Amino acid sequence: MRADVFVGRKTELADVSTLLERVRHVTLTGPAGAGKTCMALRLARALEHELPGDVHVVELSEASADLEALTGMLADTIGVRRQPDVPVLRSLIDELVPRRSVIVLDTCDRVVGAVGVLIGLLLRSVEGLRVLSTSRQRLGLPGEHLYPVGGLSDADAAHLLTILAGSRLIGTDPEELCKRLDNLPLAIELAAAGPDPGEADIFATAPGTRRHGSMRAAYGWSHELCSPQERLLWARASVFSGTFDLEAAEGVCSGGVLGSEEVLDALLGLLDKSILAREEGEGGVRYRLLNTVREFGAVWLERLGETEETGRRHRDHFLGLSARAEMSWQGRQLEWYRRLVLECANMRGAIEYCYSRPEEYRKGLDLVGNLWFLWACCGMQAPGDDLLQRGLDLDHTPSPERVKALWVHAWVSIQRGDLDRAESILTECAAEDADGYATAYVSQFQAHLAVVRGDVVEALQLIQHARVRHRSTGNVFPGFLPTYTVVATAMMLTGRNDQAVSVLEEGRELCESCGDYWTLIRLDLLLGQAEHLLGNTASAVVAARGALRGARLFGDTISLMEALEVFVVIAETDANDTFAATMFGAAQAAWETAEVPPSRSPMITTLLRKAELRLRGRMGRAEFERLNEEGGMIGLRAAVEHALQGAFS
Repeated sequence: MRADVFVGRKTELADVSTLLERVRHVTLTGPAGAGKTCMALRLARALEHELPGDVHVVELSEASADLEALTGMLADTIGVRRQPDVPVLRSLIDELVPRRSVIVLDTCDRVVGAVGVLIGLLLRSVEGLRVLSTSRQRLGLPGEHLYPVGGLSDADAAHLLTILAGSRLIGTDPEELCKRLDNLPLAIELAAAGPDPGEADIFATAPGTRRHGSMRAAYGWSHELCSPQERLLWARASVFSGTFDLEAAEGVCSGGVLGSEEVLDALLGLLDKSILAREEGEGGVRYRLLNTVREFGAVWLERLGETEETGRRHRDHFLGLSARAEMSWQGRQLEWYRRLVLECANMRGAIEYCYSRPEEYRKGLDLVGNLWFLWACCGMQAPGDDLLQRGLDLDHTPSPERVKALWVHAWVSIQRGDLDRAESILTECAAEDADGYATAYVSQFQAHLAVVRGDVVEALQLIQHARVRHRSTGNVFPGFLPTYTVVATAMMLTGRNDQAVSVLEEGRELCESCGDYWTLIRLDLLLGQAEHLLGNTASAVVAARGALRGARLFGDTISLMEALEVFVVIAETDANDTFAATMFGAAQAAWETAEVPPSRSPMITTLLRKAELRLRGRMGRAEFERLNEEGGMIGLRAAVEHALQGAFS
């Protein structure tokens, strides 16, 4: 950050100031360009008011790693008088002992060992001394407190860019550009210095200091601090998008001088040097490279001549992971969903690798087809639709991978409400399926389309054919179990609601025994409707809430919206008009946000239309529209929570 411009960091400055009141040694750590030096200097100026003349700043970027030379440098900065035959360290300690003082040691990276020894000696000898150091890695002293410094907040980063670039930002979204730059002050400053900040090459050599003239120079400094294994891992890890775990790092990045057993040590080394970030959550420990750090690593990967090979290994790892997930999805659905939702960026990267190489098109289709459960079941219909369509457009040669991608694409199209396209895709799938592999799926989804059209006879014939084929091949999911939804819907359309409940209960038992919790959501949605039609409000509410809870676990937005509509129908019949009108507005707004036509069952479509008319009649147009608008403003997540907690006891 330029010396004359300082933006944000109020929380960080307050945190470190408070920390220095409690402890004697704080090290600001973080990646190159995060603004550690600017923060330290700002803190030093603030401390100068408290301790005039006793705050000493020493810049160590060009310092010698020799302890004696380092001690002399600090003594000269403080103004210690040298005495013959008296060691400089002794004179330095004698100067500091009677005073309360703060020493700021900036850029300790290259002299970590020596400066650590010096700080340790001084802190043991001078009771009133506090030390603030900046370094890309810890100094490793007992009593050292690390304070990580990352990028600026989105708002502060955009504000800094706007101040520095001014009118040259026309046509550029400041927040979007700053996010690409990891909100790092140095990267923002470098981009802002160019005639077009949005197109600036922040890695190009520019006039300035050795470390801060460009991001290449800044990261080059970090690169020099790394061991050969760490440098190689940095380069190879640039192939990852988003976050990655240890298994992926070992599978993709090991090889040559970096053995798989050495990957963890190299990861820890990069973490210690603020090159990697560590994140821990439900999915365990994961690692992340900042965008700019990744870009620097990618340049080195190209120089090593390993870009293609590492990209291929990345593709192979995630293709294998997708195949494992598909094979064990049925019994471990939530486990795999929680894992793969973290890998979406890497999966997309592997797919894009394949789509950019004609000889890899089929593997790309294989990978995208393996992930059918993400596209159809986990709220990712839009990206799935895009990736499936692109892959199918790239290669029209009939193959098992293409046939699979076709029936998956038809399923996703049904989920997105594009029924005509789904019909066309199923026709194409049947024509290309010479081995009959997808026959059951074609019948299954054609049955779904028939029941939506209200053609119950055709729907039951098609679904019976699909069920027989799925049983014969042992395809429980996504084959046999989802067929219960078509059978139950057909029964409800013909007024056989008691039979529909029996079918749905049978399907629910099978789902629970097989670990198919996603189909359970779809069955609960229908069960809520069937119980409602039978006048069993309490049972209908239990089923609808079960669907909501399950859909929320899977991120299944479509099922969440459909479940809210079931609640509208139940609440309206129960004369809970305010709740019904509010949830109606929330569901409508959610469908509009999703930018897809509602893909609800024909039964709920009819029930919802009647409920809306009755609500308008009882409440009046103005009140209904007021509550409808209010519901549209609360957001899907809040509406789901409201439905789970309120309205029905």
